[in-house]
Amino acid sequence: MMRQSAALITAVLLLVSSVGGGVTAAPPPGESSATDPSPSLSTDSDASLPEIHNETSVLTLTDDDAATAEFGAASSNLSAALSVRDARVRTDLRTRTMQQRLDAMENENERRKAVLRALTELEIRVNDLRADERAALDAHTSGEITTEELLIRLARVHTEASQLRQNATMLETTADDMEGLNVAGRTGAVRLELQTMRGPVRERAAAALGGAENPSRIYVQTTDDGVVLSTIEEGVYIREVYDGARRSSDTSGRISVGELPDVMERAYPTIMQRGEFNSPTGVQASNIFVGKVQYAGGDLTAYIDRGDDGSVFREIQRVHLDAVHTAQSTNGTRSGLELRVNRTYAGGPLRIELVDANSGDPVQGNVSIGRPDSNEQPAYLGRTDSNGVLWTITPDDEFVVQSIRGNSFVSIEIDASDPLNVRDSNQSLNAPPQYHTRASDGA
Repeated sequence: MMRQSAALITAVLLLVSSVGGGVTAAPPPGESSATDPSPSLSTDSDASLPEIHNETSVLTLTDDDAATAEFGAASSNLSAALSVRDARVRTDLRTRTMQQRLDAMENENERRKAVLRALTELEIRVNDLRADERAALDAHTSGEITTEELLIRLARVHTEASQLRQNATMLETTADDMEGLNVAGRTGAVRLELQTMRGPVRERAAAALGGAENPSRIYVQTTDDGVVLSTIEEGVYIREVYDGARRSSDTSGRISVGELPDVMERAYPTIMQRGEFNSPTGVQASNIFVGKVQYAGGDLTAYIDRGDDGSVFREIQRVHLDAVHTAQSTNGTRSGLELRVNRTYAGGPLRIELVDANSGDPVQGNVSIGRPDSNEQPAYLGRTDSNGVLWTITPDDEFVVQSIRGNSFVSIEIDASDPLNVRDSNQSLNAPPQYHTRASDGA
């Protein structure tokens, strides 16, 4: 089915067994774990990018017309860090206490009942944690909480989900030592459900609250039961999405493992065409299949609801900035400066380049981004690097990119493009984008 050489680009689909639980995509080879010195974004040293339309499918929220989209930053916050740590400690303590009680039981029948009772309680807590997440998303969408408050609550959900997965593993291990008791199907389903409440952007937010990571600029879009989080870290664009509206309770149209490749092909045609697809061999008891694709420049983890003939409801994507496909640059020239902006979709990577208008040499200058005709102060992003390039996240709707060097000032007004949605299964590329530009002088 795939046409390109596996030696050049490989794609691997992982189906997580009920014993193994969920999987998060591993960082691409060569990704540094060093702390990013920039408080808001990363820059790229390669100024040359393919000027083609966005061709990578992304999951978007079902009811995005009613969505709330803002930028936020998780930064060092003592009270929030203590709150997240408290969630981790309390859950870990419950797991250790339960394990000690089970180990102390001598009666095999009582231990069996205790394991099953603890597993039922764990499944209830998982449902409660999902309700906590949904309440936070609803509160953000309605304006009851700020984006920073939402990030704190999602960091708590992420942290507790991580601890609860350990609880599930402990119960499974205990049951394995008991003859005739097999809970692997239930614990595997629990771990996989908990995995959908975890993610790399949430993890970074949790670390930033405690000061372990520098603050980063995070794009946040929410609906009552969905969230998009994206950021740039160490030269890699990271996107995680959950859309509860795309999950089905219908069991009549459940897909089989053999149908999973077709679902992935429909949702991510370009990514799947970049390498060799290997059919999975495992079968899991959950209503979720997990597909993972690794290709040159990035990786994808997609969570597919098996009901209603298969539907992607959760994804995690990582794309190296030097492999990002952007629209053709929109340029503005004034006061000896040329500003070039390569846009993508709202929440996607945005490339900004500043050069000398006469020589084309890279220029290091300050860059800000704001809204047209707004009285609000534009958000300062940072300075272009030695190659004149700066990467950040694309806002929604119209926005203005501004750059200043000394007394020279140039700006461009532009729209975000429409993404290639995983629901648009009949498309292979985006339609050509429409540009709205405005360049101006400044003192």
